[in-house]
Amino acid sequence: MILDKKILHISEAAYLLGISDRGVYQLIHSDKLCAYKDENNYAWHIPEEALKNYMATRLTETNMSIAPNR
Repeated sequence: MILDKKILHISEAAYLLGISDRGVYQLIHSDKLCAYKDENNYAWHIPEEALKNYMATRLTETNMSIAPNR
């Protein structure tokens, strides 16, 4: 992973995914990306593993959609 962190903030996840902060919020609210809020219910936190899992899922979906029919 580019960042050597176990927990990412919205802007960091957005940067790594190449999308806007709003796009990350949409992924969280559509249950495509796992995240949690801190004890004050203020900031979203995204575990590094959740981001890796999302990226792996997207890569698999992309590969399946561009694979030639045999």
